[in-house]
Amino acid sequence: MSWLQALQIPMIRQAFVGLILAGSLLSLWGVMVISLNLTGLRFTLMHVGLLGAAVGMALDMSPTVGAFALILLVSGVMGVLGDRVRLSTNALSGFFMTGSLAVAFILLAKSGIPAMEVFGIFAGSVLLLSTMDLVFVIVLGIVTVLFYTILYREIQLVLLDKELAAILGVPVGKIRLVMFILLGAAVALALRLVGALLVDAVILLPAMAALPLANGLKMALVLTAFFGLLSASGGFFLALSLDLPVGASVAVTGAFILALSYVKQRRI
Repeated sequence: MSWLQALQIPMIRQAFVGLILAGSLLSLWGVMVISLNLTGLRFTLMHVGLLGAAVGMALDMSPTVGAFALILLVSGVMGVLGDRVRLSTNALSGFFMTGSLAVAFILLAKSGIPAMEVFGIFAGSVLLLSTMDLVFVIVLGIVTVLFYTILYREIQLVLLDKELAAILGVPVGKIRLVMFILLGAAVALALRLVGALLVDAVILLPAMAALPLANGLKMALVLTAFFGLLSASGGFFLALSLDLPVGASVAVTGAFILALSYVKQRRI
């Protein structure tokens, strides 16, 4: 079956569109994650998603809904606590990661919930993307673009120096809160698309490849979107051609682009 023939199948076409949008738009959050040294945060949110899935199943709800809801809640709480307690974001990440994982295992042990069904969120599959999932990806992509467009100057100042930004009247706390919530939504959607083990393929790898080559925030965002688009489309077509898992193929393609970026950087 050729690529064009495969894309005639509604399920595959919908998965392709969702992955392309996620790769080119949700990857923009990777710029913030790396620039603000929040790489541990996305790992924490994956473990929070595990607890959310367990809670969802205990309440006879969809584990995906439970994971999504708890990730958004914890993202907001971390965004608020970051400015109110004398703990770094990495310290808060460690607290929530350890706590959520411990509670998840206790809940699994006492409720009789099949552990493999809960751990299913770590697998993910873009081919199971529903129409509602695609709508969420589109909406979050639009919100992401608006966030960077409307608050571009403020974001630049926050990335440069948070204290200076606050002195200049930038609402650092509010921007941080919105950023954490939207990043949480991006991680939750990436869980649905490629699974927890490959979230970095969507969120992190494109930004890691772009930032060393960029000489400013605008170029970093453009290159991140381009590399995300390239890794998503390239990985998808690689999977179709060689009958490989889509998520793993996207991750391999993203890692290859990252390697090329570092080679290019060394030559500059």
